[in-house]
Amino acid sequence: MDSIFSDLAIDSSKVPLARRASELERLDRLQRQTQSTQSEKKLKEACQDFEAIFIKQVLDGMRKTVPRTELLERTLGEEIFEDMLYTEYAKIMSRRGALGIADLLFRQLSPTIKNG
Repeated sequence: MDSIFSDLAIDSSKVPLARRASELERLDRLQRQTQSTQSEKKLKEACQDFEAIFIKQVLDGMRKTVPRTELLERTLGEEIFEDMLYTEYAKIMSRRGALGIADLLFRQLSPTIKNG
């Protein structure tokens, strides 16, 4: 090592075993925390998706109660667009915690991640 960092190189035989063990424990702890954080993020997204599906079902039910006039005929494209629009409304409402179902599910299911 003929670089300016050569005096920073560490000979592992000179590092005390206890210090290396504590560093390995700390690294393992960080890895578990990262995995737990990733699992919690996935669970949060799944809970929000569930709430969005529920909200979409409620919105669809509400839409069916609105009387349609036959003055202007609706095309298939309009029906598809309206369905997609309400799907996006449901996703937005879920992300904002409109009903709180996602938060409730997350609080109920998150201990299973920490214990597992």
